[in-house]
Amino acid sequence: MTVKHFGGIYSIKPWWQHQLGGIEEWLVVRRVHPDLVTLTGVGCAGLLGAVLAGSAIWPLLALAVAPLAIGRLAANALDGLVARRLGVARPWGEVFNEFGDRLADAAVLLGLALNSAVFSPLAWGVLVLTLLNSYLGTVARAAGGRRQFGGLLAKADRMIYLAVFSPLALIFGPIAWNWILLAFLPAMLITLWQRYRWIYAEFK
Repeated sequence: MTVKHFGGIYSIKPWWQHQLGGIEEWLVVRRVHPDLVTLTGVGCAGLLGAVLAGSAIWPLLALAVAPLAIGRLAANALDGLVARRLGVARPWGEVFNEFGDRLADAAVLLGLALNSAVFSPLAWGVLVLTLLNSYLGTVARAAGGRRQFGGLLAKADRMIYLAVFSPLALIFGPIAWNWILLAFLPAMLITLWQRYRWIYAEFK
């Protein structure tokens, strides 16, 4: 049964990977291991979390949100490409990448939860829904289906929206992060429903 299911920014992933072709070539020529690329993405997310937490005290830190979010997305797009080009793709690499993504998700949302201007239950709620969405995507693969990445608010969407929203947090102050979290909550619930429906349709 053919199921159309990839929505959101994930649908432009091939275009995004094409834009990163020069960086990909640079990494391949220098034989940079894809695990290091994955760790770079996790590092960007860790810094992003620190920036989000610290923006309550130093609002100008919001200027670093966009480059760090884009850095995480770039690393996420490149690690698999580099692994295939270097011929080092392996099952453990997929596990390493998935676990790194969950660490990155937790780091970003933990940063918001620790921001003193943010109503922390909002950030914790989005984190729980993020992890549930990721779990649903991976368990589909484990059951023999396809890995679900898409939906209204997948990983790439969250990073892009944080990047685009960051100037508002600079203008209106760190309390503005509550606004995007309020938007993320229903969007994450919709994404969870979308993935569940797509997985059910695929196996049915």
